[in-house]
Amino acid sequence: MDESKKLVTLEANGRKVTFTVENPYNLKAAKVGDPVVVHYYEVVSVRKKKPGETVPAVSLNEGIATAKSGTPGAVAGERTSVLVTVEEVDQANGTVTLKGPDGSVEKVKARDPKNLQHLKAGDELVVTVSRLTAIALDKESAG
Repeated sequence: MDESKKLVTLEANGRKVTFTVENPYNLKAAKVGDPVVVHYYEVVSVRKKKPGETVPAVSLNEGIATAKSGTPGAVAGERTSVLVTVEEVDQANGTVTLKGPDGSVEKVKARDPKNLQHLKAGDELVVTVSRLTAIALDKESAG
């Protein structure tokens, strides 16, 4: 832990990850060796852009919330949306080829190939990736 830089490094299974801690209360309540619980979630959603809808090519929203009192912890979230264009739909193989705002092209396998019936070349899709990380001291394991 580095209180002056508001940094904490977590280690598990030989891997280390360093986080910035916004609330100094969280650092003061923890000490090296304290067990923590970390939960990570990632959700991807895809939807067709509505006719006339204005969607930025790429957007990013971030947020952090920290515990003000009680068990120290924090939750950090990030949501990124990208507007892509359908280049090709391959019903037989259950894939769709997408072109990103930077011109990159990627072939993607549909989780449910039935959804491809509603797509055609030229359609625009909004792909949103939401990530959430929650970290808290684990007083129960500290015994």
